[in-house]
Amino acid sequence: MKRVLSERVRAARRLGPEVEALLMALSELALRGGKRLRPAFVAAGLRAADEGADLEPAVELGVALEFLHTYLLIHDDWMDGDALRRGGPTVHEILARSFRSRALGEKSAILAGDYAMGLSIELLAACARMHNDAIFGQELDVAGKEPDPEQVYALKTASYTVCGPLVIGALLGGARPSLIALLERFSLPAGIAFQLQDDLIGAFGKPEVTGKPRGADLCAGKHTLLVKLGLRMARGPSRARLTRVLGKSASRLEVERALAVLEESGARAAVESRIAELVQQARRVLRARGITAEGRTLLDGAVVALAERPS
Repeated sequence: MKRVLSERVRAARRLGPEVEALLMALSELALRGGKRLRPAFVAAGLRAADEGADLEPAVELGVALEFLHTYLLIHDDWMDGDALRRGGPTVHEILARSFRSRALGEKSAILAGDYAMGLSIELLAACARMHNDAIFGQELDVAGKEPDPEQVYALKTASYTVCGPLVIGALLGGARPSLIALLERFSLPAGIAFQLQDDLIGAFGKPEVTGKPRGADLCAGKHTLLVKLGLRMARGPSRARLTRVLGKSASRLEVERALAVLEESGARAAVESRIAELVQQARRVLRARGITAEGRTLLDGAVVALAERPS
């Protein structure tokens, strides 16, 4: 990924400082860190189909998926008005400072995201299905119609974080349709569990670890399952403390009080229970025949690790 971006930055310099700044901002985010889940799932899918397969062909596929992910992050951060990502400024913030113009920075960030998607397509045309599923999920998320959170997560997270990379890796290993079907069945509960745990981490995690302030989704007005359960389970003054923060600019103290409501109402415990249920669903799929022993071990460890990240 670093090699691809370095080559593109060098080539962009002849087009002028504006284009170079765009690619530098894209590179800064893409190389800043992240969990690199998608490349790992490509490798797991490959080994689920063929234990002796060479992992080298999975590397380029994994890079393509990371560019797809970067594209979605850049656009998502702009839509949500987020200033931080992975412990540093978001791309639209970097470019607003570079150009000393908020409007130009935001327009250029959209183009940076589009360029990341172009890189992904160059490396892997099969990203299209994952991309389109994620777009539908994002539209449900930003439309503000309070959709079923798990429906959104099935499109946005299960599709392009777990299912797509797994299936691509398995196809690379010559997988039969029956194995593809098993991996798709595994991916849905695993992906939803991952995103629910991400919601908990976003709400209760340590900012120095997450790179974002606690409760950022609350102030952004996101109707996660955690929030929906909190609104349903809290009563009286407690519910008022939650609604006072939801979708509004709030002080640190008000946010912490709202997070306490999510704890005390039982909403957090309910989400944790749902995560455990989804993990068990995913693990049951792995008992079926057709998955290699190494693939079963990798996927079992992956789903437990994804869903048990500390919040």
